[in-house]
Amino acid sequence: MSEHQIVAFRAIDGPVGTGDLEYMRKQSSRARITPWSFDNEYHFGDFGGNSLEMLRRGYDVHLHYADFGIRKLLIRYPFGLPNAAEAELYFNAGALEFVEDKKGPGGTLSIQPSHEPGDLDGLWEFDELLDRLLPLRAELLAGDLRPLYLAHLAIACDNEHDPELTTERPVPAGLGQLSDAQRALAELYGLSGSLVAAAAQESPPLATQDDPQDSYPEWLRGQSQTIKDAWLAQLMSQSHATVRNQILAEFKKSRREPVWPTVRRDRTISSLLATAEAIDQKADRKKAEGVARERTKRLAEIATNPTRTLRETEELAKQRSKAAYTQISTLLAELRESQAGTDQSEVAEQQAQKLNRENPTLRTLVSELRKEGFLTK
Repeated sequence: MSEHQIVAFRAIDGPVGTGDLEYMRKQSSRARITPWSFDNEYHFGDFGGNSLEMLRRGYDVHLHYADFGIRKLLIRYPFGLPNAAEAELYFNAGALEFVEDKKGPGGTLSIQPSHEPGDLDGLWEFDELLDRLLPLRAELLAGDLRPLYLAHLAIACDNEHDPELTTERPVPAGLGQLSDAQRALAELYGLSGSLVAAAAQESPPLATQDDPQDSYPEWLRGQSQTIKDAWLAQLMSQSHATVRNQILAEFKKSRREPVWPTVRRDRTISSLLATAEAIDQKADRKKAEGVARERTKRLAEIATNPTRTLRETEELAKQRSKAAYTQISTLLAELRESQAGTDQSEVAEQQAQKLNRENPTLRTLVSELRKEGFLTK
């Protein structure tokens, strides 16, 4: 039994209708339910609702999080998943798949890697992360394959796959230029920035995408007046008609779906992990070098004007806080290093002794100074 679960649904295209909202209420007696959202949190028990049916009846996105490993993301597509042939290259039965409706063209994209408790960091900003994930639906509708690649990568790195034997699927263009929604997807499944960067090496550049809205007027002129009148009647008679989705679906049928560029690398997951580790090590070295440069610069400034450092330690002593005492000991240690081998090599020790004399009751200050080798017994 889980210690903590969160179940959430969101509507994007339009609010859930009144009749379907009654169905949603039957799925949980404790959930916070609106036409646009469904939220429930569990510390005991499990969600018993029918997630797929709830998506069919109005919600568009579902996220189920449990601290024992579940991070299931469902995204509803009432008119099918675009670029289905390309999308299927990333599918993995039971983990990443498109669950088709029993009737009609619709279905639900399901993403659910396999993780054990503790494999991933907890989600502390669940609502914020879910909001960031919502644009994934529109991105996939536009034919963007990057979310599918990231989902595939998360699954390839889970407990069910041997990294030595698992190879990556086609690398989509623009993997090094992720959208915020795609970064949120990577965060959801614990994909590090270095791993994504490793995967993005030699990824084709992000191509300029044509705006489909530019073609709307010409396409609409080609539709019969009867059909357009029917669409307008629906819009006028229903406060939140779903006719927009129907129109867009017809529009897409009439157009050749753009193919998102990809490249086959067929790298093993273990090789990607090794490249990611090398990226991390390079970043660590660069950071360490930067810290060293800053320290050298700081020591040079202290050496030029030691009096300013002495005044700063005296002002810090007045603050009467452990953080200030720690900073005093650090500043004096740097002063000692900057003056080593000069005629002022004893100035730091002398200042430590002075501060001790002027503040005889500040035991924490004395303790911090002794940690840096001052005020030896």
